[in-house]
Amino acid sequence: MTAEEFSQFRHESIHTLKRLNETNEKEFRIGSWPRYDYDLDRGTLTFSQDGIAKVVASILVAGTTSQSAGTWLWSWANGDLPESVSEPVKKVRDFGISEKVAELAEPYAPDDEYLGWALTAIAAKIMDAKGAYRCPGNNGYVYLIFTDIVFADLPTHGKRKKPINCNTHGTAYETYVCEHLIANPKQQWFSQEPDRENPWPDAWCGICDSFFQEQGEWNEQNEKHLKIKLLCHFCYQAFRTKSLH
Repeated sequence: MTAEEFSQFRHESIHTLKRLNETNEKEFRIGSWPRYDYDLDRGTLTFSQDGIAKVVASILVAGTTSQSAGTWLWSWANGDLPESVSEPVKKVRDFGISEKVAELAEPYAPDDEYLGWALTAIAAKIMDAKGAYRCPGNNGYVYLIFTDIVFADLPTHGKRKKPINCNTHGTAYETYVCEHLIANPKQQWFSQEPDRENPWPDAWCGICDSFFQEQGEWNEQNEKHLKIKLLCHFCYQAFRTKSLH
């Protein structure tokens, strides 16, 4: 990727993120809730009012800025962050290496007032995120990208699943994947195309898909080969961000 091509890619990423955040403002009223709290161990960003959670986003950390050092640090190079919110962002680093873009491949970059949002926008584009948010830190900012965002009261409509309780994320939607994807999420996922009505469709791996192709559907004959596991939708999204696209 040439310098000119990267400049264009950066420009497009910023405008894409702007549209995503405008959509989140319209649908989830992100800017109207009086309080937010992020939990990096759980990988969640919660917007609340009067002590009641209103909107919950499943998050990754794109990176952090340091006012004193004047630098941006990618999350994958930050040993102080939980791996669950930083490891998947190595996909951005790998993209930078393959495209020979130092700003994405190197751990640090000289910061300015625009860089944090620009690199977060690029991360959001590469990670196919649903939005981003910036939170003040001790000496700068923490830039978060959303892998998923839902209303906290979990209204059941369309094809969405029933609420379940996850030990990590609390109340969430039920989702189903084959055991091979849980054991190794860094492989191709087979499912219907996610959409607004069913954002977390049942998913299976290539091995299980060979049984599906034999019948052209799931039925009693091939389902005996399929060992399905229950996940909350936050866990599902975290696993799926590691998949090979």
